[in-house]
Amino acid sequence: VNVITVDPNNQDVIYIGAPAGGIWKSTDGGVNWTPLSDELLQIGVSAIAIDNRNSNVIYIGTGDDDAGDSYSIGLLKSTDGGTTWNPTGLSFTNNSSFINEVYLDPSNQDKVFVSSNQGFYKSIDAGTNFTKTLNQNLNDIKIKPWDSNVIYAVNDNDVYKSINNGDTFELADTGLPVSSGRLALAVTAANPNNVYVLSAASNNSFQGIYLSTDNGANYTRLDDGSLDLFGGSTQAWYDMALEVSDLNSNNIYIGVLDIYRSTNGGTSFSQWNSWS
Repeated sequence: VNVITVDPNNQDVIYIGAPAGGIWKSTDGGVNWTPLSDELLQIGVSAIAIDNRNSNVIYIGTGDDDAGDSYSIGLLKSTDGGTTWNPTGLSFTNNSSFINEVYLDPSNQDKVFVSSNQGFYKSIDAGTNFTKTLNQNLNDIKIKPWDSNVIYAVNDNDVYKSINNGDTFELADTGLPVSSGRLALAVTAANPNNVYVLSAASNNSFQGIYLSTDNGANYTRLDDGSLDLFGGSTQAWYDMALEVSDLNSNNIYIGVLDIYRSTNGGTSFSQWNSWS
């Protein structure tokens, strides 16, 4: 599973996207599942966004953003709860593209933000037309809670920041490692000025978790380096995840082979499970 999205208007309705298995829907809180994309030309799904004004409007970013097991044909849209799908103004025709994130602007759900290995794309007309505003091989984007003018984006090595709703981006990585092999982002509604960045080294080993408390202007390392939060693995090229609780910014989760959790804002971490 690459992505899980819950209907904002009905918590029993859940969608998941799989690397080469398409999009699936549950209407009973995850007890039963129905595939929605078996007839599509490409069935890898790595991003799902639902219009909170009308839950029948769903966008999916096609392709496998994690290991490239399927390629992207672009952003697809459904207006009937996933029964049928149609192309949008963002499509790809090569077999090396993938979409990794799709967000709808919380203040205007007709604005669609898409990050991909082909760049950052923005639509202001519910996906009819798109404009590329950042030409980078992106891994992740996040919108600042309560202020959608601020958008953060990362490629393997750098953090970019927009302060004008994704129209333009500038580098914003002061205090981060000079060189990284992969970066992941997190933000939290519990502390909207915070930006968290997880860094893997060029060999995909653990290189630290970093925090900005000033909207991405400056970063400092949270962990002291004494604990390898990747568990000695160099598998971050494939499975590297970062999340911070929206209710308590002290609760931070990092996952590669195993999940490590901090309950004190990153001062210390403990291993939460064992993959084996």
